[in-house]
Amino acid sequence: MSASEAVRTRVRDSEPEEALSRRVLDAALGAFEENGIQRTTMHGIARRAGLGRATVYRRYPDKDAMVSAVLLREVRRFLETVDEAVGRFTDPAEQIVETYVVVMTGLRGHRLLNRLLTHDTRDVLPSMTVHAGTILAIGRDFLAEKLRAHRRAGRLPVVDPDVTAEVYVRLVHSMLLTPDGGIPDTGDERSRAFARRQLVPLLGN
Repeated sequence: MSASEAVRTRVRDSEPEEALSRRVLDAALGAFEENGIQRTTMHGIARRAGLGRATVYRRYPDKDAMVSAVLLREVRRFLETVDEAVGRFTDPAEQIVETYVVVMTGLRGHRLLNRLLTHDTRDVLPSMTVHAGTILAIGRDFLAEKLRAHRRAGRLPVVDPDVTAEVYVRLVHSMLLTPDGGIPDTGDERSRAFARRQLVPLLGN
């Protein structure tokens, strides 16, 4: 199993079963959103969770493990939100349009992501650029599976789901890192019109 495949598996399994672990991750998320990752300490997370440091360290042995657990859970939750919003669409064109709108609206409003991109740029930039392969792969796999489902149902021509999905994901990734531009991403009808005009044709319909 490759490193990116291992991470994608961890994303699927990133919600801890134990209530105490969820409590720790909730506290860590709140601290990261308010203070950033660099300024957050394990002691601060334990205090915020109302737990002893030993209890926290038994579950997450260091800050890197804590950060990884929080980010993986956020990715999983975000994809679940997108899936819930667009899963009802049986028309692939409409699903792509709504996926674009939901994803861009969700990313623009994601508190932790915005904190990292505006205040912790030095720490997060490598993982969002030259080391962003795993992030892109997670998004590509999520979307490619939806395209495969449409193709199996006879609603799409024979397109390469992985390549098509990666084009979409790389567009969103670029817009996320460089928000200033002329492509509408505010979730209104302008965004939907853009998606119908520019993104739907990539499906080959």
